[in-house]
Amino acid sequence: MIPAQRLPAGAAAEARAFAAGSHHVAPARPASTVVLVRDGDAGIEVYVHQRHPGMAFAGGMVAFPGGSVDPADLEPTGAVDARIWAQRLGTTETAALGFVRAALRETEEETGLRLDAADLVPWAHWITPRFQPRRFDTWFFLARVPAEQQPQDVSGEATAVAWVAARTAIDKAATDEWTMLPPTRAIFEELSAFASVDDLPTDERAIEAITPGWLDLGDSVIALLPDDPRYPGDDPGESERP
Repeated sequence: MIPAQRLPAGAAAEARAFAAGSHHVAPARPASTVVLVRDGDAGIEVYVHQRHPGMAFAGGMVAFPGGSVDPADLEPTGAVDARIWAQRLGTTETAALGFVRAALRETEEETGLRLDAADLVPWAHWITPRFQPRRFDTWFFLARVPAEQQPQDVSGEATAVAWVAARTAIDKAATDEWTMLPPTRAIFEELSAFASVDDLPTDERAIEAITPGWLDLGDSVIALLPDDPRYPGDDPGESERP
């Protein structure tokens, strides 16, 4: 079970405001994130960047490359077989095309890496809780870095970039040295269970969408995942929300 995570002060305030009925539910925008992996001395390493503090979403947090699906990502292209990806992601061909093309485009825009659709392995599907004013319906894909390429910060959106061992990232999050959203922390936890990139599963598997729940403890607000017995659903007042 992934441990409960204390929400940053800003997110905690948004959760409490939502519970008080001060704002409505925003639609979840489709988005894609790519978790770039390689083997390191301490196990699987992941490429991360620390977002600029002033960014509207996840400012200052450690994250993986990614972003929203653009309208151009939905245009048909021979480079992506929308029919096959619709089956893999369990969605429509148009939606699947958008997720895959956004993953490839965002990776190139933020790291300079040019990946192919065949490089992507669907890993997780997360939806932002309803209390947050900016919400995303995000597919996370794993990808090995092509041997002849190396990622670098080309977007200007990061204050720092690094390769980090999954266990090291978890330790940094546990001591509040790094702040990250629940999906990022959960993926690090999952990857830390594998000794090498070759051990990661690449076969077709059912992936359930996860929406973190949250619980106000008074002195803090914590994020909970569905496998936690305290998980309250999307939010504590879900049945009363519009």
